[in-house]
Amino acid sequence: MSVEARPIRFSPTVKLITVALIAALFFWLIRGLGNVLIPFVGAAITAYLFNPFITWLHRRTRVGRAVWIGLLYIVIGVMIYGLWRMLGPVIEREYGGLQAQLPHALNLIQQKLLLRDHLVVAGISIDFAPINEALREALADFGRRLPEQAPHLVAVAFETVLLFVTYLIVTFYLLLEAPQIVEWIYGLAPAPYRAEIRMLGAQIDRILAGYVRGTLMLIPIMATLTTIALMLLDVRYALVLGIVTGVLETIPLLGPWSAAGIAITVALFQTPAPWGWPAWLIAGSIGLTYFVLRMFEDNFIIPHVVGPAVHLHPMLVIFAILAGGALGGPFGLFVSIPVAAVARLLLRYLYYKLIDAPHLPPDLTPAHKRQASAPSSATQPVEAPAPADHATPASVDQTEKAVTPAN
Repeated sequence: MSVEARPIRFSPTVKLITVALIAALFFWLIRGLGNVLIPFVGAAITAYLFNPFITWLHRRTRVGRAVWIGLLYIVIGVMIYGLWRMLGPVIEREYGGLQAQLPHALNLIQQKLLLRDHLVVAGISIDFAPINEALREALADFGRRLPEQAPHLVAVAFETVLLFVTYLIVTFYLLLEAPQIVEWIYGLAPAPYRAEIRMLGAQIDRILAGYVRGTLMLIPIMATLTTIALMLLDVRYALVLGIVTGVLETIPLLGPWSAAGIAITVALFQTPAPWGWPAWLIAGSIGLTYFVLRMFEDNFIIPHVVGPAVHLHPMLVIFAILAGGALGGPFGLFVSIPVAAVARLLLRYLYYKLIDAPHLPPDLTPAHKRQASAPSSATQPVEAPAPADHATPASVDQTEKAVTPAN
Protein backbone atom coordinates (compact mmCIF):
# COMPACT_ATOMS: atom_id res chain seq x y z
CA MET A 1 0.00 0.00 0.00
CA SER A 2 1.61 3.19 -1.19
CA VAL A 3 1.18 6.49 0.60
CA GLU A 4 1.10 9.66 -1.44
CA ALA A 5 3.86 12.05 -0.40
CA ARG A 6 2.86 15.61 0.29
CA PRO A 7 4.65 18.62 1.80
CA ILE A 8 4.25 19.65 5.39
CA ARG A 9 2.11 22.76 5.77
CA PHE A 10 1.82 24.77 8.96
CA SER A 11 -1.54 25.96 10.20
CA PRO A 12 -1.83 29.62 11.31
CA THR A 13 -1.55 28.53 14.96
CA VAL A 14 1.61 26.52 14.32
CA LYS A 15 3.09 29.44 12.38
CA LEU A 16 2.42 31.80 15.29
CA ILE A 17 3.96 29.39 17.80
CA THR A 18 7.02 28.91 15.56
CA VAL A 19 7.58 32.66 15.21
CA ALA A 20 7.18 33.15 18.97
CA LEU A 21 9.70 30.39 19.75
CA ILE A 22 12.24 31.77 17.27
CA ALA A 23 11.85 35.29 18.70
CA ALA A 24 12.23 34.02 22.28
CA LEU A 25 15.34 32.03 21.33
CA PHE A 26 16.78 35.06 19.53
CA PHE A 27 16.38 37.37 22.52
CA TRP A 28 17.71 34.71 24.88
CA LEU A 29 20.85 34.36 22.77
CA ILE A 30 21.33 38.13 22.66
CA ARG A 31 21.13 38.40 26.45
CA GLY A 32 23.47 35.44 26.94
CA LEU A 33 26.20 36.31 24.45
CA GLY A 34 27.21 39.58 26.17
CA ASN A 35 30.53 40.98 24.95
CA VAL A 36 30.64 38.64 21.96
CA LEU A 37 28.01 40.79 20.24
CA ILE A 38 29.98 44.04 20.65
CA PRO A 39 32.23 43.71 17.55
CA PHE A 40 29.30 42.49 15.43
CA VAL A 41 27.02 45.35 16.47
CA GLY A 42 29.84 47.84 15.98
CA ALA A 43 30.60 46.35 12.56
CA ALA A 44 26.94 46.59 11.54
CA ILE A 45 26.79 50.27 12.55
CA THR A 46 30.07 51.06 10.77
CA ALA A 47 29.00 49.25 7.60
CA TYR A 48 25.67 51.07 7.68
CA LEU A 49 27.46 54.42 7.90
CA PHE A 50 30.00 53.85 5.14
CA ASN A 51 27.98 51.70 2.73
CA PRO A 52 26.51 54.69 0.79
CA PHE A 53 30.01 56.12 0.32
CA ILE A 54 31.50 52.80 -0.84
CA THR A 55 28.53 52.23 -3.17
CA TRP A 56 28.95 55.71 -4.67
CA LEU A 57 32.66 55.17 -5.31
CA HIS A 58 32.01 51.74 -6.84
CA ARG A 59 29.37 53.09 -9.21
CA ARG A 60 31.41 56.11 -10.27
CA THR A 61 34.70 54.31 -10.88
CA ARG A 62 33.63 50.70 -11.55
CA VAL A 63 36.47 49.65 -9.23
CA GLY A 64 35.71 46.69 -6.96
CA ARG A 65 34.22 47.36 -3.56
CA ALA A 66 37.03 45.44 -1.86
CA VAL A 67 39.60 47.95 -3.19
CA TRP A 68 37.69 50.94 -1.87
CA ILE A 69 37.10 49.25 1.49
CA GLY A 70 40.84 48.61 1.81
CA LEU A 71 41.63 52.24 0.95
CA LEU A 72 39.02 53.37 3.48
CA TYR A 73 40.72 51.30 6.18
CA ILE A 74 44.10 52.83 5.29
CA VAL A 75 42.80 56.43 5.28
CA ILE A 76 40.96 56.05 8.60
CA GLY A 77 43.98 54.32 10.15
CA VAL A 78 46.29 57.15 9.08
CA MET A 79 43.87 59.76 10.42
CA ILE A 80 43.55 57.98 13.78
CA TYR A 81 47.33 57.60 14.03
CA GLY A 82 47.86 61.29 13.26
CA LEU A 83 45.26 62.41 15.81
CA TRP A 84 46.76 60.14 18.45
CA ARG A 85 50.28 61.43 17.76
CA MET A 86 49.00 64.97 18.12
CA LEU A 87 46.51 64.66 20.98
CA GLY A 88 47.53 61.38 22.64
CA PRO A 89 50.22 62.80 24.96
CA VAL A 90 47.88 65.58 26.11
CA ILE A 91 45.01 63.16 26.77
CA GLU A 92 47.30 60.76 28.64
CA ARG A 93 48.71 63.57 30.79
CA GLU A 94 45.29 65.01 31.65
CA TYR A 95 43.80 61.58 32.34
CA GLY A 96 46.68 60.78 34.69
CA GLY A 97 46.11 64.09 36.45
CA LEU A 98 42.45 63.29 36.94
CA GLN A 99 43.33 59.93 38.48
CA ALA A 100 45.82 61.60 40.82
CA GLN A 101 43.23 64.20 41.85
CA LEU A 102 40.61 61.61 42.85
CA PRO A 103 42.04 60.77 46.32
CA HIS A 104 42.37 64.50 47.06
CA ALA A 105 38.74 65.05 46.08
CA LEU A 106 37.60 62.20 48.33
CA ASN A 107 39.52 63.70 51.26
CA LEU A 108 37.91 67.09 50.66
CA ILE A 109 34.46 65.50 50.61
CA GLN A 110 35.17 63.83 53.92
CA GLN A 111 36.49 67.06 55.47
CA LYS A 112 33.90 69.48 54.10
CA LEU A 113 30.73 67.43 54.14
CA LEU A 114 31.00 64.43 56.39
CA LEU A 115 32.37 66.33 59.40
CA ARG A 116 29.16 68.31 59.71
CA ASP A 117 26.69 67.00 62.26
CA HIS A 118 23.79 69.11 61.06
CA LEU A 119 22.79 71.64 58.44
CA VAL A 120 20.28 74.47 58.82
CA VAL A 121 18.18 75.20 55.72
CA ALA A 122 15.43 77.85 55.94
CA GLY A 123 15.39 77.54 59.71
CA ILE A 124 15.10 73.73 59.59
CA SER A 125 17.92 71.74 61.16
CA ILE A 126 18.90 68.56 59.27
CA ASP A 127 20.81 66.00 61.32
CA PHE A 128 23.59 64.24 59.36
CA ALA A 129 24.86 62.10 62.23
CA PRO A 130 22.89 58.94 61.31
CA ILE A 131 24.25 58.87 57.74
CA ASN A 132 27.76 60.24 58.27
CA GLU A 133 29.17 56.93 59.44
CA ALA A 134 27.64 55.05 56.53
CA LEU A 135 29.03 57.59 54.05
CA ARG A 136 32.50 57.41 55.62
CA GLU A 137 32.50 53.64 55.33
CA ALA A 138 31.30 53.81 51.71
CA LEU A 139 34.01 56.30 50.73
CA ALA A 140 36.69 54.35 52.57
CA ASP A 141 35.59 51.14 50.89
CA PHE A 142 35.61 52.88 47.50
CA GLY A 143 39.14 54.12 48.11
CA ARG A 144 40.33 50.64 49.14
CA ARG A 145 38.70 48.87 46.21
CA LEU A 146 39.75 51.39 43.56
CA PRO A 147 43.22 49.90 43.00
CA GLU A 148 41.77 46.38 43.07
CA GLN A 149 39.32 47.26 40.30
CA ALA A 150 42.15 48.00 37.89
CA PRO A 151 41.88 45.37 35.13
CA HIS A 152 44.54 42.79 34.45
CA LEU A 153 46.34 44.51 31.60
CA VAL A 154 47.51 41.43 29.72
CA ALA A 155 44.10 39.73 29.63
CA VAL A 156 42.27 42.94 28.78
CA ALA A 157 44.78 43.83 26.05
CA PHE A 158 44.45 40.38 24.45
CA GLU A 159 40.65 40.47 24.56
CA THR A 160 40.59 43.99 23.15
CA VAL A 161 42.87 43.06 20.25
CA LEU A 162 40.79 39.96 19.50
CA LEU A 163 37.51 41.90 19.51
CA PHE A 164 39.03 44.67 17.38
CA VAL A 165 40.30 42.23 14.75
CA THR A 166 36.87 40.57 14.70
CA TYR A 167 35.29 43.99 14.27
CA LEU A 168 37.53 44.81 11.29
CA ILE A 169 36.88 41.47 9.56
CA VAL A 170 33.11 41.57 10.04
CA THR A 171 32.98 45.21 8.88
CA PHE A 172 34.90 44.33 5.73
CA TYR A 173 32.54 41.52 4.76
CA LEU A 174 29.43 43.53 5.59
CA LEU A 175 30.61 46.40 3.38
CA LEU A 176 31.67 43.99 0.64
CA GLU A 177 28.36 42.13 0.50
CA ALA A 178 25.99 44.93 1.57
CA PRO A 179 23.92 44.97 -1.67
CA GLN A 180 23.44 41.20 -1.58
CA ILE A 181 22.51 41.29 2.12
CA VAL A 182 19.89 44.01 1.54
CA GLU A 183 18.34 42.15 -1.40
CA TRP A 184 18.33 38.91 0.57
CA ILE A 185 16.44 40.57 3.43
CA TYR A 186 13.83 42.04 1.07
CA GLY A 187 13.64 38.70 -0.74
CA LEU A 188 12.32 37.08 2.44
CA ALA A 189 9.04 38.96 1.95
CA PRO A 190 6.45 37.47 -0.44
CA ALA A 191 6.70 39.03 -3.91
CA PRO A 192 3.28 40.79 -3.89
CA TYR A 193 4.16 42.65 -0.66
CA ARG A 194 7.82 43.32 -1.42
CA ALA A 195 7.24 46.85 -2.74
CA GLU A 196 5.49 47.95 0.45
CA ILE A 197 8.20 46.35 2.60
CA ARG A 198 10.82 48.27 0.61
CA MET A 199 8.87 51.47 1.23
CA LEU A 200 8.81 50.76 4.97
CA GLY A 201 12.54 49.94 4.89
CA ALA A 202 13.23 53.27 3.20
CA GLN A 203 11.48 55.11 6.04
CA ILE A 204 13.45 53.16 8.66
CA ASP A 205 16.64 53.98 6.78
CA ARG A 206 15.72 57.67 6.80
CA ILE A 207 15.30 57.65 10.57
CA LEU A 208 18.47 55.71 11.31
CA ALA A 209 20.60 57.61 8.81
CA GLY A 210 19.48 60.99 10.09
CA TYR A 211 20.05 60.10 13.72
CA VAL A 212 23.21 57.99 13.59
CA ARG A 213 25.18 60.06 11.10
CA GLY A 214 24.01 63.31 12.66
CA THR A 215 24.90 62.18 16.17
CA LEU A 216 28.36 61.03 15.11
CA MET A 217 28.95 64.46 13.58
CA LEU A 218 27.62 66.06 16.76
CA ILE A 219 30.28 64.37 18.93
CA PRO A 220 33.36 66.16 17.50
CA ILE A 221 31.49 69.47 17.15
CA MET A 222 30.40 69.61 20.79
CA ALA A 223 33.69 68.17 22.05
CA THR A 224 35.61 70.93 20.26
CA LEU A 225 33.31 73.74 21.42
CA THR A 226 33.31 72.48 25.02
CA THR A 227 37.09 72.11 25.10
CA ILE A 228 37.58 75.68 23.86
CA ALA A 229 35.07 77.04 26.40
CA LEU A 230 36.66 75.18 29.32
CA MET A 231 40.14 76.34 28.25
CA LEU A 232 38.92 79.94 28.27
CA LEU A 233 37.57 79.37 31.80
CA ASP A 234 41.01 78.00 32.80
CA VAL A 235 39.52 74.64 33.83
CA ARG A 236 42.16 71.94 34.10
CA TYR A 237 41.80 68.75 32.01
CA ALA A 238 39.71 70.66 29.45
CA LEU A 239 40.54 68.27 26.61
CA VAL A 240 39.47 65.14 28.49
CA LEU A 241 36.31 66.86 29.75
CA GLY A 242 35.52 68.02 26.22
CA ILE A 243 35.87 64.48 24.85
CA VAL A 244 33.67 63.12 27.65
CA THR A 245 31.08 65.79 26.85
CA GLY A 246 31.10 64.87 23.16
CA VAL A 247 30.59 61.17 23.93
CA LEU A 248 27.80 61.89 26.43
CA GLU A 249 26.00 63.90 23.74
CA THR A 250 24.87 60.55 22.37
CA ILE A 251 22.57 60.23 25.41
CA PRO A 252 19.77 62.81 24.91
CA LEU A 253 18.64 65.02 27.80
CA LEU A 254 20.62 63.24 30.51
CA GLY A 255 24.02 63.12 28.77
CA PRO A 256 24.78 66.85 28.36
CA TRP A 257 23.81 67.72 31.92
CA SER A 258 25.77 64.76 33.30
CA ALA A 259 28.79 66.13 31.45
CA ALA A 260 28.15 69.56 32.99
CA GLY A 261 28.05 68.00 36.47
CA ILE A 262 31.37 66.22 35.85
CA ALA A 263 33.04 69.45 34.67
CA ILE A 264 31.71 71.43 37.64
CA THR A 265 32.91 68.76 40.09
CA VAL A 266 36.41 68.70 38.58
CA ALA A 267 36.66 72.51 38.64
CA LEU A 268 35.47 72.75 42.26
CA PHE A 269 38.33 70.53 43.44
CA GLN A 270 40.92 72.26 41.27
CA THR A 271 43.72 73.96 43.21
CA PRO A 272 44.33 76.80 42.67
CA ALA A 273 40.77 77.65 41.65
CA PRO A 274 40.25 78.90 38.07
CA TRP A 275 40.92 82.66 37.96
CA GLY A 276 40.90 82.68 41.77
CA TRP A 277 37.09 82.65 41.78
CA PRO A 278 34.96 81.38 44.69
CA ALA A 279 33.30 77.99 44.35
CA TRP A 280 29.80 79.33 43.65
CA LEU A 281 31.08 81.51 40.79
CA ILE A 282 33.03 78.61 39.27
CA ALA A 283 29.99 76.33 39.35
CA GLY A 284 27.71 79.04 37.98
CA SER A 285 30.08 79.96 35.16
CA ILE A 286 30.55 76.37 34.00
CA GLY A 287 26.83 75.65 34.32
CA LEU A 288 26.01 78.77 32.28
CA THR A 289 28.59 77.76 29.67
CA TYR A 290 27.03 74.33 29.24
CA PHE A 291 23.57 75.88 29.13
CA VAL A 292 24.60 78.27 26.34
CA LEU A 293 26.26 75.45 24.41
CA ARG A 294 23.14 73.33 24.86
CA MET A 295 20.91 76.10 23.51
CA PHE A 296 23.28 76.61 20.57
CA GLU A 297 23.19 72.87 19.91
CA ASP A 298 19.39 72.60 20.07
CA ASN A 299 18.67 75.64 17.91
CA PHE A 300 21.49 75.68 15.36
CA ILE A 301 23.50 72.45 15.25
CA ILE A 302 20.81 69.76 15.58
CA PRO A 303 18.40 71.27 12.98
CA HIS A 304 21.19 71.42 10.39
CA VAL A 305 23.19 68.30 11.33
CA VAL A 306 20.73 65.75 12.74
CA GLY A 307 17.65 67.13 11.01
CA PRO A 308 14.00 66.24 11.65
CA ALA A 309 14.56 62.49 11.38
CA VAL A 310 13.41 61.67 14.91
CA HIS A 311 10.16 63.09 16.26
CA LEU A 312 9.72 61.95 19.86
CA HIS A 313 7.99 63.61 22.78
CA PRO A 314 10.37 64.45 25.68
CA MET A 315 8.49 62.06 27.99
CA LEU A 316 8.93 59.26 25.47
CA VAL A 317 12.63 60.15 25.19
CA ILE A 318 13.08 59.86 28.97
CA PHE A 319 11.21 56.56 29.05
CA ALA A 320 13.28 55.21 26.14
CA ILE A 321 16.55 56.17 27.85
CA LEU A 322 15.56 54.55 31.16
CA ALA A 323 14.23 51.43 29.44
CA GLY A 324 17.33 51.17 27.26
CA GLY A 325 19.62 51.46 30.26
CA ALA A 326 17.63 48.84 32.19
CA LEU A 327 17.54 46.36 29.31
CA GLY A 328 20.87 46.93 27.58
CA GLY A 329 23.13 48.75 30.04
CA PRO A 330 25.44 51.45 28.59
CA PHE A 331 24.87 50.21 25.04
CA GLY A 332 21.12 50.41 25.58
CA LEU A 333 21.48 54.08 26.51
CA PHE A 334 23.19 54.85 23.21
CA VAL A 335 20.69 53.05 20.95
CA SER A 336 17.52 53.80 22.92
CA ILE A 337 16.43 56.85 20.89
CA PRO A 338 16.78 55.44 17.34
CA VAL A 339 15.22 52.16 18.48
CA ALA A 340 12.29 54.06 20.02
CA ALA A 341 11.87 56.11 16.82
CA VAL A 342 11.83 52.98 14.64
CA ALA A 343 9.44 51.23 17.05
CA ARG A 344 7.12 54.23 16.87
CA LEU A 345 7.16 54.07 13.07
CA LEU A 346 6.44 50.33 13.03
CA LEU A 347 3.63 50.64 15.60
CA ARG A 348 1.96 53.37 13.54
CA TYR A 349 2.30 51.22 10.43
CA LEU A 350 0.74 48.24 12.22
CA TYR A 351 -2.06 50.43 13.57
CA TYR A 352 -3.06 51.56 10.08
CA LYS A 353 -2.97 47.94 8.94
CA LEU A 354 -5.12 46.77 11.86
CA ILE A 355 -7.83 49.33 11.11
CA ASP A 356 -7.67 48.52 7.37
CA ALA A 357 -6.88 52.10 6.40
CA PRO A 358 -7.03 52.54 2.60
CA HIS A 359 -3.91 54.72 2.55
CA LEU A 360 -0.91 55.19 4.78
CA PRO A 361 -0.33 58.60 6.42
CA PRO A 362 2.01 61.04 4.62
CA ASP A 363 4.95 60.48 6.97
CA LEU A 364 4.85 56.75 6.20
CA THR A 365 4.92 57.36 2.45
CA PRO A 366 8.16 58.17 0.59
CA ALA A 367 8.52 61.69 -0.79
CA HIS A 368 8.47 60.61 -4.45
CA LYS A 369 5.19 58.76 -3.85
CA ARG A 370 3.63 61.85 -2.27
CA GLN A 371 4.77 64.02 -5.17
CA ALA A 372 3.47 61.53 -7.71
CA SER A 373 0.04 61.42 -6.06
CA ALA A 374 -0.22 65.23 -5.81
CA PRO A 375 -2.07 67.04 -8.67
CA SER A 376 0.26 68.73 -11.13
CA SER A 377 -1.90 71.86 -11.35
CA ALA A 378 -4.63 73.34 -9.20
CA THR A 379 -6.74 74.11 -12.28
CA GLN A 380 -6.77 70.57 -13.61
CA PRO A 381 -9.96 68.64 -12.87
CA VAL A 382 -9.73 65.64 -10.62
CA GLU A 383 -10.50 62.49 -12.54
CA ALA A 384 -12.18 59.57 -10.88
CA PRO A 385 -9.92 56.56 -10.48
CA ALA A 386 -10.48 53.63 -12.77
CA PRO A 387 -12.24 50.63 -11.26
CA ALA A 388 -9.94 48.07 -9.75
CA ASP A 389 -11.24 45.36 -12.05
CA HIS A 390 -10.10 47.25 -15.17
CA ALA A 391 -6.76 48.47 -13.78
CA THR A 392 -3.71 47.21 -15.57
CA PRO A 393 -1.60 45.33 -13.02
CA ALA A 394 2.04 46.35 -12.94
CA SER A 395 4.68 43.72 -12.61
CA VAL A 396 6.30 43.14 -9.25
CA ASP A 397 9.74 43.98 -10.60
CA GLN A 398 8.58 47.34 -11.93
CA THR A 399 6.90 48.16 -8.64
CA GLU A 400 10.02 47.25 -6.71
CA LYS A 401 12.17 49.47 -8.93
CA ALA A 402 9.80 52.37 -8.41
CA VAL A 403 10.07 52.32 -4.63
CA THR A 404 13.61 51.07 -4.16
CA PRO A 405 15.64 53.90 -2.54
CA ALA A 406 19.04 54.73 -3.93
CA ASN A 407 21.90 53.51 -1.82
